[in-house]
Amino acid sequence: MGYLAIYRKYRPQTFDKVIGQDHVVKTLVNQIKQDRIGHAYLFTGTRGTGKTSVAKIFARAINCEHPVNGSPCGKCDTCKALLDPSNIDVLEIDAASNNGVDEIRNLRENIQYPPVNSRYKVYIIDEVHMLSPSAFNALLKTLEEPPKHAVFILATTEVQKMPATILSRCMRFDFRLVDIDKLAKLVADIYDDLGKKYTKEAVYAIAKLGEGSVRDALSVADICLSLSDGELTYGDVLTATGASDRTMLRDFVTALTAGDVGAVLNLTDKLINLGKSIGLMIKDVNSYLRDVMITKTCANAKDILKLPEDLISELEIIADSTTKERILRAIEIFAETESDLKYSNHPRILFETAAIKATRPENDYNIDALLSRISVLEKKIDDLTSGKIQVSLSKPSDGNTVQNSATCVVETIPQNNVKPSAELTEITERTVEPVPQKTETDGIKQNSANGKVKLSECNVPFERIKGKLIKSLRDNNEIMLWSVVQTMPLTLKDNTLIITVTTESDMEIINRKESLDIIKAQLPEYDFDVEVRLHAKIERQEKLEEEIEKYKRIFGDDIVVVGK
Repeated sequence: MGYLAIYRKYRPQTFDKVIGQDHVVKTLVNQIKQDRIGHAYLFTGTRGTGKTSVAKIFARAINCEHPVNGSPCGKCDTCKALLDPSNIDVLEIDAASNNGVDEIRNLRENIQYPPVNSRYKVYIIDEVHMLSPSAFNALLKTLEEPPKHAVFILATTEVQKMPATILSRCMRFDFRLVDIDKLAKLVADIYDDLGKKYTKEAVYAIAKLGEGSVRDALSVADICLSLSDGELTYGDVLTATGASDRTMLRDFVTALTAGDVGAVLNLTDKLINLGKSIGLMIKDVNSYLRDVMITKTCANAKDILKLPEDLISELEIIADSTTKERILRAIEIFAETESDLKYSNHPRILFETAAIKATRPENDYNIDALLSRISVLEKKIDDLTSGKIQVSLSKPSDGNTVQNSATCVVETIPQNNVKPSAELTEITERTVEPVPQKTETDGIKQNSANGKVKLSECNVPFERIKGKLIKSLRDNNEIMLWSVVQTMPLTLKDNTLIITVTTESDMEIINRKESLDIIKAQLPEYDFDVEVRLHAKIERQEKLEEEIEKYKRIFGDDIVVVGK
C-alpha cells in the first residue's frame, strides 16, 4: 500500500481518542451503556471536527459484542468484520454525488433487509444538506419510522439548509471547533510517534493554522513533516505554508503605526513581488495586528499567543508605540478590505488604499480614527505633565528683558532609570517667536465717538457675527427670537442688518421695538440698525427697481422722476 496521509493514518478508532468533542462523546457512550440507541442522529459542525469519525466509531460500538467503556473493542468478530471495507452492514453514502430521488428510493428498498453479521444496519449519509428537495421528501417517512435494525447518522456542515421536517426527526449533536492547546498536543504526539523533532512554537503554529479543524491541522503537519530532515522550527512552518515573512510583517506594522506611508507602500511592493496573494497578505496583516492588540491589552499575552520570546519582544515594542484605538481601527480597515476584495478587479490598489488609510488616521473621519488621534494627544500631554518632557524658557545671556523672542529648552527625561545615549541627552535650543494674542476686535476699525464699530466697517466675517448673534439669543434665553432668527436669512447693507422673514406671524414677532432692541443688545460692541423685511415685499421692491432702471435706460436719468 502507498503512503497514507497523517489524518487518515491517525483517525481515531475509539471514543477516547476523539479530541475536543467531550459533550458528544459522553452522550453517545451513555446511550450505548444503557442500550438506548436512537434511530436517527444528526451530526453538524465545521469541517474536520470529527463528525464522520465519530459516526464510524458509533456504528461499530453499537454492533460490538463486548464494548469497552462504550467504545468498540476491535477484537470481536463483528468489529473485525466492520473494519473490512467490503462490509454491507455499515454503509457510508456521499450525498453530494448521490443526491437524487432515485438513490433514496434505492435506499428505502434495501433498508428492509436485515444486517448480515451485525445487530444494526447503519446508514451514514455525509453532506446530507446536498440532497435535493424531492430526495428529502422520499427520505422523510423512512427516517421517521425505520425498521428496528436500521440506524441513520446524518452529517452536515450546513445544517441551516436542511428542512425542518428532517431536523425534527433526528437527535442533533453540534461539533465544536477544537482549541489550539488540544490540537498542538495531538500534533506533538503524532510527531513523537513518527520520530520527528520539533519546537514547541512550531506545533502551536500548525495548530493555529488548523483554525479549530483537526483535519486541517494534520494536513499542515503532513506538509511540514516533509520539509526538512532536522528539527521543525516556527520559521519552517511559515515557509511550508506560504505565510508572509514575519520580519516583513513586523516592519510593515511598525511603519503603519509610525505613520510612514512611503515605507508601507515599499513593503507592500516587496510582499507582492514575493508572490503573495493580496487575500493572504490581508489575512496575515490582520493576524499580526491581532497579536499586537493582545500584547497591548492582555497581561498573559505570552500564554495566549504561544510565540517565541523574540517575537513576543517585537510585539511589545510595537504595542508600546501605539494606542488600542489605532490598532482596532487598522484591524477594521483591513477586515472591510478583505470583504470588498471579491468585488474588485484591482486588489493591489484596494490593499494599498487600506494601508494608507490605516497609516494616516488624520485622513480618516471614522470615530475610531478620531479617538486614536485624541489618544496620541493625551499621551503627549501626560508626558509633559509627568515630567517625561520638560520645557523651560530662559532669558538671553545679556540679561536684557525678552520682548520679541525667547529661548525654549526641551529636555527628554529617560524612563526606567536607563542611562540615555549622548544623542538622547543632547539639549536642543531654538528661538520661539511669541504668538500674538488675538482679540474679538482684531481687524476692526474703532469709532472714537462712542467706542462702537460700524458693522459695515468691520473686517470680521459676517457669518461669524451672525453665529454670535444667534448664540447670544439662546444663551440669554430669548427663545422666541432665537427660534425665528436662526432660520431666517440675514444680510448686511449700508450698516443695516436686514432680517428677511417669510410669514406675517414672524414679521409680527420681530418687527417690534422691544424685539429690535433685544437683537441690537446681543452685539453691544457694534453700531448698526436693524430692518425686518417680508419676503413678498422684497420681491415687489426688486421688481420695481428693475422697472425704474429699465425706464432710466430708455429716457435718461434726468427725465425719469420716482415719486414716493
